[in-house]
Amino acid sequence: MNIKLILLLIFIPFFATSHEVNIEDKSVEEIVKQRMGNMSKIKAYSSKMYPLTMTGEFDEIKLVNEELLHAAKDFKELFPEGSQGGKASDLIWEDRETFDLYNDNFIKSIEDIAISIENEDSVSLMENFNIMASNCGTCHKKFRN
Repeated sequence: MNIKLILLLIFIPFFATSHEVNIEDKSVEEIVKQRMGNMSKIKAYSSKMYPLTMTGEFDEIKLVNEELLHAAKDFKELFPEGSQGGKASDLIWEDRETFDLYNDNFIKSIEDIAISIENEDSVSLMENFNIMASNCGTCHKKFRN
């Protein structure tokens, strides 16, 4: 096992507990900025994961997927009432039930990727990655300005 992977495995518990969204004392502009930054993370992790899905490097894919899952869970919390702005459609706050459902589907698809990784199932991994990517597109079509 290479040294980078060992170090990452040692620090995963720290990373897993350090992902918290704190928006209580933030202005709308700060929340929007954090939301946009978080979306950039999701895009970066997804983009990093795609070529990995074809390599069979399940340990590395697992690390990226864990970060993606944290970012997705945090993202869902970055839409409190009154934080309209940025590229987010007002429809998010008008149809919160659908928005939350789309986010839950996205998170579930990332969790399904984790199962594929644990099983070292490359076919299932690609299928679940495609479902996750489709979930991104579905939400963007409806809720992005």
